[in-house]
Amino acid sequence: MQWRKGDNIFYFAGEALGWRGLPNNMWLLEVLLGFDEGREESDSDDSRLDGLGDQEEGFELVFQARRSFTPDWRYWLVSRVVASEDGNLGLFGVGRRFGTQTDGSGSEVNLVAVFHDSDYANKGFGIDAMQSAASGLEMTSLSGGLRSFGIDYRYRHNLNDNWQIYGKALFEYFSSDVRKSPIARSNYESEVGIGFIYIF
Repeated sequence: MQWRKGDNIFYFAGEALGWRGLPNNMWLLEVLLGFDEGREESDSDDSRLDGLGDQEEGFELVFQARRSFTPDWRYWLVSRVVASEDGNLGLFGVGRRFGTQTDGSGSEVNLVAVFHDSDYANKGFGIDAMQSAASGLEMTSLSGGLRSFGIDYRYRHNLNDNWQIYGKALFEYFSSDVRKSPIARSNYESEVGIGFIYIF
């Protein structure tokens, strides 16, 4: 659910509460407070997480900024910083919107590089001595640095005055350090989603 006033949007989306706005024609800023459900051993259907224990829930503060190269927002720089008790993550990249629409509909693509500190890296892919003994997996400690390269595609189409359809696809290729972790299922991660938006 979201409420718009001028160039500012306030929204609640599942486990995130945030604000998005245009301070001027060249900058798009966003701040949100999100809830991280953590990780449970039962999250893996093939028992890959058995013996690693459950991770606690927590909150993440996210700041995102886009800086357009053109007044019509066809090309931009994008950045995102995620801060939490369990470490920090940063994303930096470039994006492009296709078509001639100026109402937010159409498609866009972003190419990004993702970095994490050691705390965030080991939260997702590290295995300490106790976890290694319980799971039988090799002890793994990651340092901060490059996490992955990624590409994401988004599409939005106005079905009528009230309904929009929204889709996205994400592909993330992990760095060599992440790929070596026994927790990593493969060299990459992908995601596809679709949704509908109703405008009151």
